[in-house]
Amino acid sequence: MCTLAAATMMTGAVVSAPAAQAQNDPYYKWRTDPISKTMAGKPAAPGVLHRVPGSWFDANRVPDHVAHAAARGRAVYGPGAPILVGNGLCTVTVAGTDAAGRKVAITAAHCGGVGAPVVLADARQLGRTGTVAYRNEALDYAVIVLGRNADITNNYNGHAIRGVAAPPPPGARMCKNGFASGFTCGNAWFNRGVETISQVCAMGGDSGAPLFVGDRLVGMINGGILPPLLNLQCMTPLQGGFHAPTATVQFGPVLADLNSQRVPGSGFRFA
Repeated sequence: MCTLAAATMMTGAVVSAPAAQAQNDPYYKWRTDPISKTMAGKPAAPGVLHRVPGSWFDANRVPDHVAHAAARGRAVYGPGAPILVGNGLCTVTVAGTDAAGRKVAITAAHCGGVGAPVVLADARQLGRTGTVAYRNEALDYAVIVLGRNADITNNYNGHAIRGVAAPPPPGARMCKNGFASGFTCGNAWFNRGVETISQVCAMGGDSGAPLFVGDRLVGMINGGILPPLLNLQCMTPLQGGFHAPTATVQFGPVLADLNSQRVPGSGFRFA
């Protein structure tokens, strides 16, 4: 499996990133030029938001409730929340509590190692508000223990996650919400062991993003199934379905593995 974090470092070689503008936050840049608006599929829009290098999607804005919490010194974590893990850009799968009462969030293991600092990209002014405390490389998931100034939610940016879905049958319609390419949907191809392979759009920065059917979590976005040189990422909505298939680790096996151990996140309960 080609991970999306690794793919992030290759985006400059695949597609030229949008030209930089002098703004304070490198992960929150408004574009008003015709090329950026056209590549986002919104040529008539007054402007589009770019948040991840190489992505031409009109990205998710900071939700009002997250901005209000940040103004009070609180960082909100939930499904689809954009995060900085060390030097990497990733997405939260889901947030909740563990058996020890800690607030935790789940993301992809390839986003960062144990001890890596985690910053909520929608509240960068607060600095570090979490730490990677456990990771399973085989299933590619990691547990983030959140700081005292962190809050959790099951509905971060307009879509609630309330439980786990069974592995979807071929052809099932599923959606994801990620840092780089936002809210996109596609159909399942097949299930392969603990993975679901689909044609849901994803690229570097979307690693860890929740893949869901309704309010049920299928799993987390982990990468592509093709070799790096053939792993065509979904970098603009103009591609439609013309991109490499996406691999998702199902959350059922992740939850079973996590709850079978005495590690941070064990006894996980959804926010």
